[in-house]
Amino acid sequence: MAKHIVPYSLSALLQAPLVILVPAAVLLASGTRFPILAFGMFALMSYVFTLAAVGFLLLPALWVVSWVASIKTWLPPVIGGVLASLIFGVWDYLNWCSSGVDSGPPATTFPQWIAKSSHTPEPFVAILFGVVTGAAYYCLATRKPVQSKEPMP
Repeated sequence: MAKHIVPYSLSALLQAPLVILVPAAVLLASGTRFPILAFGMFALMSYVFTLAAVGFLLLPALWVVSWVASIKTWLPPVIGGVLASLIFGVWDYLNWCSSGVDSGPPATTFPQWIAKSSHTPEPFVAILFGVVTGAAYYCLATRKPVQSKEPMP
């Protein structure tokens, strides 16, 4: 039996991607020709991608981990960071595969490509977004409703 399952919350699922929506859209839209249009487009794309990642990767991973370990406050951000690093690794691999002349075979080996891309801010931003999204979902899903101190009439 599961030790401590993070409760499923549709509200938390829909709100957790909003935490990184603005920073992701600002980073992607900076330097474009039409920044307001690009911001709106990238905000929508960021929300849909993050919603899919939370719904189809983070929640199932939390459910599987809950069968082995007790879900504590630190575990969802760690799982979010690990999943984000895996997503970035796949993205980086696809970029490496198409980095050659005319999108052909790459000129460098994949370890050389990783060594070069590890000195850029993109992997750290991706991992940070995964950590923040995991923490946001956990906080939103486990929050207690506010109890009113006034008696009901």
